Amino acid sequence: MLILILPISGNARIWKSVNGTEIEGTVFEIKGERVGLRINGRDYHFLISRFQKSDQLYLQKWSSETRCASCAGKITEGFREAGGLKYHKQCFRCLSCRKTFDGGDGLAKDLWGGLVHLDHLTRVSTCDTCNRFFRREDAEPKQFFPDGRMSCKICFNDGIFDRQKLHQVRERVLPILRGVGMKISADLIRIELVDRPFLDREALRIKAGGKLRGLTLTKYKITRGANFTNTDFEHRIYLLYGLPYVECISVLAHEYAHVWLNERFIESTPLEIEGFCNLVSEICLAQDKTKIASILRENMIQSENPIYGMGFRKMRSKLKALGWNGLLAEMLAKASPP
Repeated sequence: MLILILPISGNARIWKSVNGTEIEGTVFEIKGERVGLRINGRDYHFLISRFQKSDQLYLQKWSSETRCASCAGKITEGFREAGGLKYHKQCFRCLSCRKTFDGGDGLAKDLWGGLVHLDHLTRVSTCDTCNRFFRREDAEPKQFFPDGRMSCKICFNDGIFDRQKLHQVRERVLPILRGVGMKISADLIRIELVDRPFLDREALRIKAGGKLRGLTLTKYKITRGANFTNTDFEHRIYLLYGLPYVECISVLAHEYAHVWLNERFIESTPLEIEGFCNLVSEICLAQDKTKIASILRENMIQSENPIYGMGFRKMRSKLKALGWNGLLAEMLAKASPP
């Protein structure tokens, strides 16, 4: 796979899609068939084929040139090389001590181009969402959550801390779920933002484990009469407070999928249940073009977790074979009402 870092500074360019839509942004990377554009301070990924021929030729020219993996400027003379990537000599420096690397120095690189001496890793923190390195001495205290999580400034500023922003997340997720045939009575579901100790305590009650970012608890009551049977549900969804907008979308979609399964009394293995919920999460991430969404999707695809990772890949294969209508029908066939 080609991974080429391109300029993140300089004048923005007007990009025109094949359907005539125009956007203004600066290229920051090309990754395979996608181009990364920085638009109003946020990083997005688009398929190169989305753009008109002149823009595609522009990107071909950029990708044919040797560029610095840090500043993305064109390399015309001396350079340093590490991990198959080339750097300007002045750019090949540690995020922590600010000194340039010497030959033989061990270094670590994040997904955003940040470089750190291996023996300086204790001086930097890694964002729990986007995996970006950031200097602890430059961070604000609020970026270090009491429950042990750490957030870079970008993800913290995008965090969900109140019900107004949480409502925006909900309104983003629900139409996507309806679009694949999953009806959720969201107004009847209570959602709470909580810290990790609270989430862990609630998870322990139902013998759930792992570093959860969300949890769904469902209670139901069945009323039977001579000619009717009625089932009332009480759902409560807990989400970690402070998750960035895109990650919160992913987690809430996963928990809504649990609600959908619970209301239909669908029983299956943890592999299929969590894999299905991750699949629902992934379709919401696919609708978002930010680089963080791409990172979260890639983490899901590459996950080695025997339940969440393997389950997701299994259900993704089923989706490709059956489509959403067929997959939902297969899940509904597993229903076992009391």
